Amino acid sequence: MPMKKLFMLVAVAIAAVFSAGATTPNRIVIPDVEGYKTLKGDFHIHTVFSDASVWPTTRVQEAIWEGLDVIAITDHVDTRLLRQLKRGVINPDNFSRDMSYEIAKSAAGDDLIVIHGGEISRGMPPGHWNMLFVEDCDRICEIAEAEGEDNEAVTRAALKEAQRQGGFTMWNHPNWETQAPNETKWWDAHERLYNEGYMQGIEIYNKFCGYSPEAHRWALDRGITMLGNSDCHTPFFYMIDYMRDQHRPITLVFAAEKSEEGVREALLNRRTAVYAEEMVYGSEQTLRPLFEACVKIEDVQFNSKRILFKLVNKSSIPVRITKAPGNDSEKYTYVRTYELRPFEEINILLEPNRKDNHRQELTEKSIDINFVVDNFVVEPGRGLPYTFHFDVPEK
Repeated sequence: MPMKKLFMLVAVAIAAVFSAGATTPNRIVIPDVEGYKTLKGDFHIHTVFSDASVWPTTRVQEAIWEGLDVIAITDHVDTRLLRQLKRGVINPDNFSRDMSYEIAKSAAGDDLIVIHGGEISRGMPPGHWNMLFVEDCDRICEIAEAEGEDNEAVTRAALKEAQRQGGFTMWNHPNWETQAPNETKWWDAHERLYNEGYMQGIEIYNKFCGYSPEAHRWALDRGITMLGNSDCHTPFFYMIDYMRDQHRPITLVFAAEKSEEGVREALLNRRTAVYAEEMVYGSEQTLRPLFEACVKIEDVQFNSKRILFKLVNKSSIPVRITKAPGNDSEKYTYVRTYELRPFEEINILLEPNRKDNHRQELTEKSIDINFVVDNFVVEPGRGLPYTFHFDVPEK
């Protein structure tokens, strides 16, 4: 069977699955945080227009089916990586590096924000970089490849032109083992590109190489926007087990409005977090309001010797918390670890410690109980500290 016909049959089959009601949408649900809308995005996706096997319309259908708010089509702009064009899958007579975005944008309508992007892919250093909110990927390629074979010069030229077009530029997968076989390293080239303002974002999670604690630390220390993306080249059901409620890695964007400009403003101001493999990564400043939006205290009951309250998870994110020292934590007996699955609710009982084998009565006017949210990671190796506060009613 000719390669072009095979790709068309694959695209039609996948489209039929997502459009004919054959599956139940597996949407990621995450509440808005105070003052902002929580948008779910994937800013690193490939299509048949560079080196992937999926038509742009399918990328739109997959994202809508999974409940995303925004995606970026980031096909490789490098001439050497236009593999499907070379194979004859794409017609060379009317080819443009912007076509995948244009097709996806038209298919999305008002249901999904589609960002015009591209990826410049060179050896390390400086590696692979995405460019979001650009206008003309053909022009970026032309300017970049005029620099010859110097990886840093080519990358700098591409990023400079992308920013001239209004683009947001980011370093992809610093821990990808193909380019970082022994260590995840910040090279001199990265220092120069960072100092020149070209490293506005960095992937701290990529589906193919996972979480990078080094990139997380660099983002915190240097004020770089954190992103987590799929980098998907195949149909998503090849890499995500939806039957087990798995999801692609996503970037959470805390935007003033659900619009392309709202996404851009949030990225520029570093209001993002990353959700992947039941873990959330970010800064304490972003993860605290996210936790408060996801987990609510309800139905608090007091009597003279106990407090009983309900924790309710309003999101698709599971939550794991552990008792932490400090405040009134040592004065009360309660289970030390809890897991709150998506949309689950659990009861937590607080009782004063026993003295002489007798339970003490509540005497404080207010109680503060400390926990660590283990899977909300605010820096490498450290979960989000959180305190539950209770005002004890007068008897």
